[in-house]
Amino acid sequence: MVDPLRSALEAATASGGPTDEVRDELIARFGFAVPTGEALACVARHSPSGVVEVGAGCGYWTAALHAHGVDVVAFDPEPAPSAGNRGFAGTEPWHPVGVCDHSVVEDHPDRTLLIVWPTRDETWPAEALERYRSAGGACVVYVGEEPGGRTGDDVFHARLGDLVTCAQCTYGVATVACICDVAPAWRRVESVELPHWPGCLDDLHVY
Repeated sequence: MVDPLRSALEAATASGGPTDEVRDELIARFGFAVPTGEALACVARHSPSGVVEVGAGCGYWTAALHAHGVDVVAFDPEPAPSAGNRGFAGTEPWHPVGVCDHSVVEDHPDRTLLIVWPTRDETWPAEALERYRSAGGACVVYVGEEPGGRTGDDVFHARLGDLVTCAQCTYGVATVACICDVAPAWRRVESVELPHWPGCLDDLHVY
């Protein structure tokens, strides 16, 4: 698969960097994170039984993995071009994306769970981790920023083992969830750096 998103990002960068308008247009057409051959190969190595992606949006990462030879099934509660999808309303999907929420992970514990740019400060990403683990799932690939960034909430990052300090109880931050009773369930084993939009620091991590 020729990667039009990366080509567009590189072209915009060579011209002095993508403007906010160009960035938003490309994200709406493709997705928030930019796959690379190294990243796709990493997912493939850790996915002998295939991948299940939740919150797949317009299916760009799904399409890239499929072109890389990975067996992928993808789901989203409101897949593109649904008007109910805030990020990808009206966007033609790059790969078929089934209609289902994160509970679908319970049906695919044999596959590696892929979560790309999970919604900031919403509970479903952490719930997906718990449902997947309870069903017997063994490997998670997360694409996004570190704790405190634009992706996931504190419970999600604590479950992955990346956050141990409770901001609510330690610093009195009332807008984040308490993680004092959240036990880490995963361990990071590999990371791959991705191309970044200006101001973003998202990479791929395997647990």
